[in-house]
Amino acid sequence: MAYQSNQRVVIALKRETTTGTAAGTSGGDILRITDSPGFDPDRNAIESQEQRPDGTTAMGRLGGRTLSGVFNGEATIGGAVDVILEAMMRGTWRAALQITQATMTSITTTTTTIVAAGGSWITQGVRVGDIVYLTNHSTAGNNNINLRVLSVTATTITVAGIGASAAAPLTTNAVADTSFELNIRKKLVNPATPVRYSHTVEQNKQDVDLSAIFLGCRVTAFSISYRPNSIATFSVTFTGMNWTFLVTGTSPYFTSPAVTTGLALVADDSAIRYNGVDVASITGFDLEFTIGAEAPNVIGSTVPVDVFDDNWRVRGTATMMHQDHSNFTAWEAETEYEVSIALQEPSATAPLPVLAFFFPRVKIAKSNVPAGGGTGSMVETVTLMFGPKVAASGYDGTTAIIFSSAA
Repeated sequence: MAYQSNQRVVIALKRETTTGTAAGTSGGDILRITDSPGFDPDRNAIESQEQRPDGTTAMGRLGGRTLSGVFNGEATIGGAVDVILEAMMRGTWRAALQITQATMTSITTTTTTIVAAGGSWITQGVRVGDIVYLTNHSTAGNNNINLRVLSVTATTITVAGIGASAAAPLTTNAVADTSFELNIRKKLVNPATPVRYSHTVEQNKQDVDLSAIFLGCRVTAFSISYRPNSIATFSVTFTGMNWTFLVTGTSPYFTSPAVTTGLALVADDSAIRYNGVDVASITGFDLEFTIGAEAPNVIGSTVPVDVFDDNWRVRGTATMMHQDHSNFTAWEAETEYEVSIALQEPSATAPLPVLAFFFPRVKIAKSNVPAGGGTGSMVETVTLMFGPKVAASGYDGTTAIIFSSAA
């Protein structure tokens, strides 16, 4: 008889058409995991309160089903991660856009600006926080560089790069270029009306040729964390409705799930913009997206009728080397500012793959600095709160925006 190892396990997921009804067997995406607890199927224990003459307790029963699961992994771009992020934001990825010379006449560049001779960048869809890059520009060094949009008017986009060239990513060219394209990475915002997704998730144990299928699984939490000299990690939580265990010979359930091959993202290839400036003093950053959810049991069935999701929320924590009282000042004044985080994947082909987050309304909920006495730099811990931005000229109306270079 074979025994299952901890290594040869495949986690795959696919969006359901009808919540709680298994998705079709073809397609799906493999979730690249690290050590993970996975799903914990459970049933409510119903205990008898009978007072028996022999002083024992009558046999209990098992009631309604409850299902939750947690998977951990190293952050990568595309595939299952993009599926999960779409479900977490309860929105729909907007496909990448390309703005051509035909709509803007021509452009000139400085080291930090892209200036159009006609048209309107805002009308064409450029927004603060966007990740953009130029192609077919006459100055070869300006092509295929990921740029963060810091501000935008009808004619001028002010940008910063990612990494070593952040402060001056472009080459100045005062000669009008009439052959360029400006590309905006695909992005995800909080929609005015949330879109609710559910998934079928498979845990396939390859050594023993067995699978468990979990149904009606909604994403109810997603967190991403990173530190210097380490891989960015994520954790995703599902709340589900039901499960099925497949017998030997019928596994795996998904016949052709896709798997991404990109490298995991590391902090060394990232950029953080905090309160108007790129910072190099942050020693750790954690983001946590959560959705309150409940799968209530009902009379006459052990399976919940749905997973009811509630309000969406994002929280953040940053640790940074302590320099001054600026965070305390901003906290006391309830100063609001923007935060952007961009992670690039090293690649031989430009523009580099990227996963980025932008938050247009952030303020400090708490800042804590120890009295001292330890070793090394004094580390300040800042807890951040986030709120929705009202749509305005050059801004999306949203609490968060996520960008991905995946198709």
